Amino acid sequence: MKQGRRSAVLPVLLFSLLCTGVTVYALHVLGVAFVWPFGLMLGWFAAVTLVLLLWQERALGPDLRPFMRRFMAGLVIKLLGSLVLLFLLLWIAPAESTKPMAVSFALLYLAYLGFGTARLVGRMRNQARP
Repeated sequence: MKQGRRSAVLPVLLFSLLCTGVTVYALHVLGVAFVWPFGLMLGWFAAVTLVLLLWQERALGPDLRPFMRRFMAGLVIKLLGSLVLLFLLLWIAPAESTKPMAVSFALLYLAYLGFGTARLVGRMRNQARP
């Protein structure tokens, strides 16, 4: 079981590297500088996704109710935490980078949400098999 808890680390790190590369490339193509808010966003989504996946995967078992509660709580935690971070970044960040930052934030949120959900659904289906 201990190995199952750590199994989310490598996929999250690889997905985060992919998201970082795509973000840096897209900003370069658009002529937008990669300033500190973009790095903070990437770090936030990697960290919160990893922590939530490790927490949620521990609830997988024969009874799905505890897992579903953690899954729904994870969605709420990620949404509310991300909204707070977005508002803080929009308030603090330089004015010229707020629009690209908001678009990047929304796309990263959706990408990490899809990644986390797909991983959890896959783990749930694999566990259902004997």
